[in-house]
Amino acid sequence: REKTDHLLVLKVMRLTRPSLATSQILTTELRDLPGTLLNSHLKSEVTSVPGAETLSPSTLLLLPQCFGNIYLGETFTSYMCVHNVSSQVAKDATFKVSLQTNMNTMDLSTIPLASNDIEPGATVDQLINHEVKEFGAHILICEINYFYGNLTSEPLTFRKFFKFEVLKPLDVKTKLYTAESNEVYLEAQVQNITSGSLILEKVSLETSDLFSVSELNTTTEVGDLEVSTMSSGDSRQFLYSLTPVCDHVANVKVLSKTTYIGKLDIVWKSNLGEKGRLQTSQLQRSPPDLGEIHLSVDKVPATVLLEQAFNFTFSLSNTSDRTMEMVLFLGKCSNFAWCSSSGKTVGVVAPGNSVSVVVKMIPLMIGLQSISGIRVEDPFLKRMYEFDNVSNVYVVQSI
Repeated sequence: REKTDHLLVLKVMRLTRPSLATSQILTTELRDLPGTLLNSHLKSEVTSVPGAETLSPSTLLLLPQCFGNIYLGETFTSYMCVHNVSSQVAKDATFKVSLQTNMNTMDLSTIPLASNDIEPGATVDQLINHEVKEFGAHILICEINYFYGNLTSEPLTFRKFFKFEVLKPLDVKTKLYTAESNEVYLEAQVQNITSGSLILEKVSLETSDLFSVSELNTTTEVGDLEVSTMSSGDSRQFLYSLTPVCDHVANVKVLSKTTYIGKLDIVWKSNLGEKGRLQTSQLQRSPPDLGEIHLSVDKVPATVLLEQAFNFTFSLSNTSDRTMEMVLFLGKCSNFAWCSSSGKTVGVVAPGNSVSVVVKMIPLMIGLQSISGIRVEDPFLKRMYEFDNVSNVYVVQSI
């Protein structure tokens, strides 16, 4: 039963941290028309620092004057007060709080108040905490049920609705690249799209069991205050290398069919210590087209000397459904000279198996050079498979 005049009133307030109070600094010189009027007013300003009135730092904290912004991943905390404004006793009072989003409705509490009977003039408080996991429109629904007079009568009920918007705090963009060595490189760009500053505490990649993760952020470690502090609109770049675990390196087909890479876990704090956490959706990659023969790089030096021979080790995997004889040909390459035999059979490979090949090369040009010209022939079908730009080495001048 709804009733316009109730024994109880409900007040709801969001609990947020205060902000730093700032004063509007406006000064004049003695020869100006206002004289020292503005300077005197600035000295009497409650937010100014004595002796440093013309500086912006403040010694005071400003309590929130409005509901404020709520961002995805933060904890929504609300203080709720139920007060009996009548001269009657509200009996067996219960308090129900739910949060309605675009997707579902969640019960935050269905609890009896601290005192089932609320005496005239008495007040009962409740504190609600909820981690926000959806963005968009939210409606906080507060419902109070109570009796007065005869306990067998129909309970009195009233509701209050509070609508607020949950915003995205971060904009995360990702790029994926799969190398010939079956390694996957993930580049992530994290941008602060809130209205204030953030401090990144953790940016990590949680991946599947098929890969092990290495962070390639050696020059800018998260945790260093200069790097992890982000003003509104700032962006940070992160790079991760995913290497197949040993149990799955030999089975190239298993790796090629694996599209799930992982998800990013980001933890931050606001400038006054409010903590937030955000996990991205599952990151997926496009499965690579392996063909019938797949070349994966096993070992290649990062830096080599000009006109000094070095070994290049790679594997040839049979990804077809038939046993295949593989004949290796070393094609013409302008930046390298081959020092290994061409046109030799490297093995008869069963489906799902691979053979390791070692070739010797001499670099002829300095700088970053790409290895190309590897050809593999299937004599049965008389089909030639070409592999170019399979890896890069940096060639320096000999001492």
